[in-house]
Amino acid sequence: SIAIFPCHRGALSDDDRRTIYQLFRRGSTVPQLCKRYGRTRSSIQRILLDTRQERIAELSLDYIYNEEFEDPSRDAEFLGSEPAPAVAPRKVRAPSGLPSYLAALYDVSLLSREQEYHLFRKMNYLKHKASKLRDSLDSVRSGKTLVMDQIEAIYEQAVKTKNKIVQCNLRLVVSIAKRHMSSTDDFFSLVSDGNMSLIRAVEKF
Repeated sequence: SIAIFPCHRGALSDDDRRTIYQLFRRGSTVPQLCKRYGRTRSSIQRILLDTRQERIAELSLDYIYNEEFEDPSRDAEFLGSEPAPAVAPRKVRAPSGLPSYLAALYDVSLLSREQEYHLFRKMNYLKHKASKLRDSLDSVRSGKTLVMDQIEAIYEQAVKTKNKIVQCNLRLVVSIAKRHMSSTDDFFSLVSDGNMSLIRAVEKF
């Protein structure tokens, strides 16, 4: 059991700190980590706080700035649901020969121009909010955990918004791959490459 649960008395390595954080995220309690690593409660709590802040510092929060983001009165407008399409989207039949999981993509409606604009603006606005909070972290003396909770929650919303944009455009990747595939092409490789290009494009806008 000593090999499995080492008792650290010296300085903890970066790997130790990351492991402590991962164990805590998976359900280990602070007292359990104190016992396992031979550390005080305050020491373990400091490691958890510092490691969490390091991870937040690594979040991808690049975004396109808009001066309208500085107007707090428009928060509800930017974060609301996308507008309903002016014309109901028509049902599109999936190309023949597709596996069921790819054919199912054609059940998801494409976004209207207004919906796509709203979602891209929402994603960028969320990243703007998270980025501003992250920039303030070093100057926060009390309530740092609450600020980190807010950053992570906002970032999660931004990721969900990005994923919705991607999901609504995946069938275009399949259609383009199907249209341009030659006899020597691997269709699934084309779709995979197209999906990665789509994700990168969405993240850049």
